[in-house]
Amino acid sequence: MRTILFIQVLLASLWSAAAAVPKVVLIGDSIRLSYTSKVIQELKGEAEVISPKPNGQDSANVLRNLERWVISEKPDVVHFNCGIHDTKRFHKDGHFQVSPGKYESNLRRIVEQIRGKTDATVLFATTTPIVNDRAAAARKERDYALTNEAVEQYNKIALKVMKELDVPVNDLNASLREGGRDLGELIVKDGVHMTPEAQQMLGLQVAGFIRTHLPAR
Repeated sequence: MRTILFIQVLLASLWSAAAAVPKVVLIGDSIRLSYTSKVIQELKGEAEVISPKPNGQDSANVLRNLERWVISEKPDVVHFNCGIHDTKRFHKDGHFQVSPGKYESNLRRIVEQIRGKTDATVLFATTTPIVNDRAAAARKERDYALTNEAVEQYNKIALKVMKELDVPVNDLNASLREGGRDLGELIVKDGVHMTPEAQQMLGLQVAGFIRTHLPAR
């Protein structure tokens, strides 16, 4: 009887271990929020996808909330981005919301803290493009500008950091341009956010990239 009970407990334990899936945390701004549902759908049965409800905003904000959004979840994989909010350039004196130097420093600290406090594989996604004329028209009453030139500048910084830290990069910016696609058909009239089609495209891209970095079960 004891032998049968032991076998049942052992089988239950093995089944539970086999049924467990890796935990993935998505971090980023409103672009991340727009593709999360597609990522969850695509990775169903392969991974538990966690995407915090708040907009991640800039790199300083991600760093401030890293413990709550990432570390406490004890993830296996973290796919993160921050950049658009960092590049807000204020008309009054021309300063960025987060300076290029501080952006680089914040990215390094984000990666180092995740690696230092979890066993997660860290993945980074580049910031998606801006359509300048639309972004300017949509923000003409605001005290800052968003430009594609700034996005490109900050993406270069991020690529440099991730190369030095050996972090795999999911180049979402490049993926939207593949095949000579017209960004005007993928980005809505505010010049920043994605159409439903582009959201699906990004979701597939993110899910596929994460899938190649999931730990073996």
